Amino acid sequence: MSLALDDLLICCRQLGHDKATERRKEVENFKRLIRNPETIQHLDRHSDFKQGKYLNWDAVFKFLQKYIQKETECLKTARSSVSASTQATRQKKMQEISSLLKYFIKCANKRAPRLKCQELLNYILDTVKDSSNGAIYGADCSNILLKDILSVRKYWCEISQQQWLELFSVYFTLYLKPSQDINRVLVARIIQAVTKGCCSQTDGLNSKFLDFFSKAIQNARQEKTSAGLNHILAAFVIFLKTLAVNFRIQVCDLVDEILPALLYIWTQHRPNDSLKEVIIELFQLQIYIHHPKGAKTQEKGAYESKKWKSILYNLYDLLVNEISHIGSRGKYSSGSRNVAVKENLIELMADICHQVFNEDSRSLEISQSYITTQREVSDYSVHCKRRKIELGWDVIKDHLQKSQNDFELVPWLQITTQLILKYPASLPNCELLPLLMILYQLLPQQRRGERTPYVLRCLMEVALCQGKKSNLEGSQKSDLLKLWIKIWSITLRNISFEQIQAENFGLLRAIIQGSLVEVDREFWRLFTGSACKPSCPVTCCLTLALTVCVVPETVKMGMEQNTCEVNRSFSLRELIMKWLLFYQLEDFEDSTELPPILHSHFPHLSLEKILVSLTMKNCKATMNFFQSVPECEHHQKEKQEPSFSAVEELFLQTTFDKMDFLNIMKECAIEKPKSIVGFSVHQNLKESLDRYLLELSERLLNSYSSETTNTETLVRCSSLLVGVLGCYCYVGVITEEEVYKSELFHKAKCLMQCAGESVTLFKNRTDGESRITSLRNMMRLCTSCLCNCTKHNPNKIASRFFLRLLTSRLLNDIADICGSLVSFIRKPPENGQVESMEDDTDENDDPATSVSDANESGENPLIIGAMSPLAEEHLSKQDILLLDMLKFLCVCVTTAQTTTVSFRAADIRGKLLLLTDSSILDPTKPLHLHMYLLLLKELPGEEYPLPVEDLVKLLKPLSDVCSLYRRDQDVCKTILNHTLYIVTNLCQSSMDAENTRDAQGQFLTVTGAFWHLTKEGKCTFSVRMALVKCLKTLLEADPYSKWAILHVKTTGEDFPVNEVFPQFLADNNHQVRMLAAESINRLFQDMKEAGSSTLLKALPLKLQQTAFENAYLKAQEGMREVSHRAENPDLLDEIYNRKAVLLMMIAVVLNCSPVCEKQALFVLCKSVKENGLEPHLIKKVLEKISETFGYRHLEDFMASHLDYLVWEWLNLQDTKYSLSSFPFILLNYTNIEDFYRSCYKVLIPHLVIRSDFDEVKSIANLIQEDWKRLLIDCFPKILVNILPYFACEVTGDIGMAQQRENASKVYDMLKDENLLGKQIDHLFITNLPEIVVELLMTLHEPATAGESQSTDLCDFPGDLDPAPNPPHFPSHVIKATFAYISNCHKTKFKNILEILSKSPDSYQKILLAICEQAAETNNVYRKHRIFKIYHLFVSLLLKEIRTGLGGAWAFVLRDVIYSLIHYINKRPSRFMDVSLRSFSLCCDLLSQVCHTAVTYCKDALENHLHVIVGTLIPLVHEQVEVHQQVLDLLKYLVIDNKDNENLYITIKLLDPFPDHVIFKDLRITQQKIKYSRGPFSLMEEINHFLSVSVYDALPLTRLEGLKDLRRQLQQHKDQMVELMRASQDNPQDGIMVKLVVNLLQLSKTALNHTGEREVLGKLFG
Repeated sequence: MSLALDDLLICCRQLGHDKATERRKEVENFKRLIRNPETIQHLDRHSDFKQGKYLNWDAVFKFLQKYIQKETECLKTARSSVSASTQATRQKKMQEISSLLKYFIKCANKRAPRLKCQELLNYILDTVKDSSNGAIYGADCSNILLKDILSVRKYWCEISQQQWLELFSVYFTLYLKPSQDINRVLVARIIQAVTKGCCSQTDGLNSKFLDFFSKAIQNARQEKTSAGLNHILAAFVIFLKTLAVNFRIQVCDLVDEILPALLYIWTQHRPNDSLKEVIIELFQLQIYIHHPKGAKTQEKGAYESKKWKSILYNLYDLLVNEISHIGSRGKYSSGSRNVAVKENLIELMADICHQVFNEDSRSLEISQSYITTQREVSDYSVHCKRRKIELGWDVIKDHLQKSQNDFELVPWLQITTQLILKYPASLPNCELLPLLMILYQLLPQQRRGERTPYVLRCLMEVALCQGKKSNLEGSQKSDLLKLWIKIWSITLRNISFEQIQAENFGLLRAIIQGSLVEVDREFWRLFTGSACKPSCPVTCCLTLALTVCVVPETVKMGMEQNTCEVNRSFSLRELIMKWLLFYQLEDFEDSTELPPILHSHFPHLSLEKILVSLTMKNCKATMNFFQSVPECEHHQKEKQEPSFSAVEELFLQTTFDKMDFLNIMKECAIEKPKSIVGFSVHQNLKESLDRYLLELSERLLNSYSSETTNTETLVRCSSLLVGVLGCYCYVGVITEEEVYKSELFHKAKCLMQCAGESVTLFKNRTDGESRITSLRNMMRLCTSCLCNCTKHNPNKIASRFFLRLLTSRLLNDIADICGSLVSFIRKPPENGQVESMEDDTDENDDPATSVSDANESGENPLIIGAMSPLAEEHLSKQDILLLDMLKFLCVCVTTAQTTTVSFRAADIRGKLLLLTDSSILDPTKPLHLHMYLLLLKELPGEEYPLPVEDLVKLLKPLSDVCSLYRRDQDVCKTILNHTLYIVTNLCQSSMDAENTRDAQGQFLTVTGAFWHLTKEGKCTFSVRMALVKCLKTLLEADPYSKWAILHVKTTGEDFPVNEVFPQFLADNNHQVRMLAAESINRLFQDMKEAGSSTLLKALPLKLQQTAFENAYLKAQEGMREVSHRAENPDLLDEIYNRKAVLLMMIAVVLNCSPVCEKQALFVLCKSVKENGLEPHLIKKVLEKISETFGYRHLEDFMASHLDYLVWEWLNLQDTKYSLSSFPFILLNYTNIEDFYRSCYKVLIPHLVIRSDFDEVKSIANLIQEDWKRLLIDCFPKILVNILPYFACEVTGDIGMAQQRENASKVYDMLKDENLLGKQIDHLFITNLPEIVVELLMTLHEPATAGESQSTDLCDFPGDLDPAPNPPHFPSHVIKATFAYISNCHKTKFKNILEILSKSPDSYQKILLAICEQAAETNNVYRKHRIFKIYHLFVSLLLKEIRTGLGGAWAFVLRDVIYSLIHYINKRPSRFMDVSLRSFSLCCDLLSQVCHTAVTYCKDALENHLHVIVGTLIPLVHEQVEVHQQVLDLLKYLVIDNKDNENLYITIKLLDPFPDHVIFKDLRITQQKIKYSRGPFSLMEEINHFLSVSVYDALPLTRLEGLKDLRRQLQQHKDQMVELMRASQDNPQDGIMVKLVVNLLQLSKTALNHTGEREVLGKLFG
């Protein structure tokens, strides 16, 4: 130990001396020693390296505590009755002790926080809790807590949840204690900081702490003082935002009890503005919680109560008066004062108006109970004050009319604007005209005052609102039009006022958008003269005008004859282009001023789209084409801001008024059309635009100076040039190759080279604030010009061109600057987490001073608590420049992989990754943390991932950074959110397997660590939310969890992510649970396999079933936890929330997993009884899902599964689950009688097979029917549950043997005379077609059928085809059942078809029933199963076709052929797995039919051959999947049967096959037959075309014939002339007239078929 430390140790021991004089001497020595640099150095080192055996700061602190304790005890033991001077001496002594403590803490923590947080906290809490320590000790300790602990991030993160709660409890008790000694403002500030810390570093305060706030507010109401109340309410807001997530109902009910006190404080205590601000925030929060997203009723997600309604009306009344007072104060105040009211008050008022305004009541009498005192409340003889208030739009109209003073008028204009903006539907149709009239009258009154912009904004919202209304009456529209024309005219006249130009153009834009006025020529003149200059609002308005209007060729320029002369040769479009580019700079060459286009900000590519559209022949269509492209993701992300809206959405999800999971299936990427039709350019206008752009860039280049030229203008001009080229390229006017050779591109490159020189200059001299600002703006501008989104759009093309402008030198210079800025050592910012302290710190620090500091009411609330290392306040301007440069370089290297560039992306990426090296990166510094997080987020590309070796380098510091900040929840959350793009990079199929495993291992180690911390309860809900998002992304990248396995080092266990994910369904936080439930589809669908398809690939059956079981068990586990404590009223929210999670999870599974659909639906039915799920919520969900699935009604959806649901319900074999307890309400039945009456045909067969005839009789009694009659009605379905078990072989299957025995028993009972008796045989024969249909409908061909049971249907397997309703059997069982029926028939027919042939319409009934079922369903799996049923039955028919089928063979063939052709023509535009199999099955069956018809039915096919061939030809090209299957059938029909006497003539009459190599053999064969007697003349060709009679419903079968006829007419125009002449003598019999008539008939039938329409159009031409 050093001598300095020896001295300090001796001094510390002396501080504990028994003699006060000795202790007093050592205090000065102590101060001197802890200031000694050598001592400080040793103490710092010992503290940092945890060297406990040496003296460190904590050891010194313990000595100091003993000294303070000794001094305090001496003061306590001294006589209490002493003189005033002695008392003052004691007070001074206490102050000196406190000052010593503060001085020591500052010395110890000056360089970094080295004292142990726990020691400091324990000392402070013990001191504050000990009432004998007096006000001075308490105040000083509180100051230390606030300034030296709660403002230090390290301590902030080390405080445990228990300590946060203890701090909160101690200080709130102090605040509530009515003592004069306590500084309540200081205590309130501490409470605010503690609440903030507790809610950000833990899962927040318990709901029981609401009582503290309630008492504080009630006390403030009674005391008429509000010391520190603004801090208490600010803490209350923080608390409620966290608490409301889990306890919405409790928050609503309890806070509604508190709010009247705040109304009282506002009205009676006259609070200051800062207190009003926080009261407004609190009321606003309560409105969000009660009415998420403005929901007005409980059915739409609101939470209502009488108490809340009363508060709303009183608050409305209060705010109306408040706004009046504000107006009055402004009206009579001297000096300048803003006429507008603060936005938060306006937003609150608008939200309240939305809730209290309704069309039913115009006025209301309200009770002002909040004004009465507590004593009066208990005295029932005292009545609450009542007051009548006015409601509705009349209030707004009155306020807009009654005063001409801006101070009174503007607030109501603001309210009206906000109300219509946020809730456009709240403005009734009847109020539209009166309101518009008032606003119109206010508009011209701008002689004085500042109302005009507010009037214009209000008019804009009214215009947008009217544009959305489609139900206005004709007379109303007419009156509104007159007013809008006047408003339009006034707005155009006032456009030159620059102060209100943005509002004027906003109004014009809204009017155009709503099509309220026809755009006149006066409007277009705005963009040619000097009335206004190009700006963002102007270009937005012009963009919309070009989208909806046709640009006139010219406009009159008024009385300005000279202008007319000058501009006579220019079209309006060219004038607009010149105005945009040059604006009043007619002689641009001589002008030193830059046009607005180069120094103003415009939306990305907006100018470029306008300029390019103006040069196109169809300007409107071009602009529409541009506007139809969705906004680039890169530019959308910048707009997203965190707010309470996420919690509002959570509330709506919990009440199922918002179901985003239903939209996942509907999302589909918008792709660029394959062919761009109709976009041709005006060449002269394009040349003019090119000339103007070259002139603009030339001017900039000529005036360029590296010292004086603003680099932003160079980049803007360069971006403009490549943006125009990109837009031209997007519409197909020029190619990319032409762009790179163009003069515009060359100029853009020159401009960027000049801009690059300024970067080089900065590299050599990095000082100067103006240079830093200029370079920052340049970097942000360059970044906005780049786009790394995956979709094809103009942004991406322009980005590619801009990337080509960037030189290697420019990017290397920027990378070098980044390197130098990172290593640049600068002074820590003043507001860093380590408080700076001068060497000559005041040794006698007066606690009173600190208290008075805390009393300052105007302190910035943002500095309450410790600042996050992610806060921008830690960063200097140079730091922000560095981060902007890094972002630009990251975007460059990620987008560079898609195009050829002038720089080596790998080199730049290497320089960026070098910044993450341990020799450079110091994550303890906020800048370095920001830098690493930015690289983590921006460097991994989405479309082209980061090379795996670079990914390893990027991830290397991740574990250390996470370890360093593991207790900082804000940083942890941000890290996890920034790693999402890395996940998609981890699953790349790289040749470098070792590095890939390394990268995956590094990432999964970190994720596993967070998962472990989560299980230990050390992660807040915000971190768990981020972790769920991370795991969700991992599941998308690796749905089978092949490598996504979390390894926890401490336990050595491995957890596959697909097993970990469901565990979050039982999380303690509702928001986390709901996110997990909403994302559970990742366990059922392969998200990355989706591509551009609208349907996602399903995961294997076993994975899905396991996932459903795990998810259901976890959701149920959460329910069980709560149900054990159900008697606790505080758990009302928890129970409701857990139910919502269970319902959400089941709903998502229902929506995404066909194989689990029935299972999920049954679980839902069971949960009504087991978990008390509210039927109205379930119905709300099921109605949406059934609508998504294409069902017309909820009942249809439920009916399609009812067989399964009842079967499972009765299988539970529990008295609780009787048929009468089935939740029939989910099928929209109000009582059990209606349910039985509608569904007895489903219910009774299930009861019969269980021999429960008593329940059958009960059903009959309830619906007042004869029970035997019900059995007869259900007879076909009853037999389906019996006959297959008689027919199938029982080979050691015990279950099957039991079912056969049961079936036999039930059948014997049915044959009993007391039931159906002898009439069974008669019922059997009369219902045979229905029995056959019911048997066929039980078909379910397992994908894993054995070889012995293999059938034709096994060629169309589907592992993921859901099983149908029970009972279901494979085809061999159904065939065996048919054989069993025929064997049982008394005449011993050979097969069932012979029995059916005795009744001629049996086949028709069966085929029709099957086709009807196929037509009725929208479920692709059910449809496929019905196609298989159809295939099975038709195959049976085809085998017996030679017998004649009782004379029905011709009908059967025709019906089957045209049914199959109908389904083939109804094919979807894009196949998924199941629809492809259905399509293939139809083609296979058609092939079978054709083969059978040719083989056994001779001439049966000749009438249908043309339709068959015409239907099949398009499939060869369009459907690659069945290409060979279709081609084989065509070859069989045409080539193999060319010598078939029955088909020869029909083949000859076929339309020619397409002239394509695939059809070569078919075409040659058909033409040989057609031209066997020599070539045709034109007349013969026409006669040949006319000889085919086409089936009206299938006009497309003539498409190839039409194409050939068009070719013939083109080639033989001379013969056509002769035919025309020949037709003149006898037009009616003329061949050309017949042809025209035939074509007209075809065109009539082909109205909805594009291909045929196009050919017919050309033919008529």
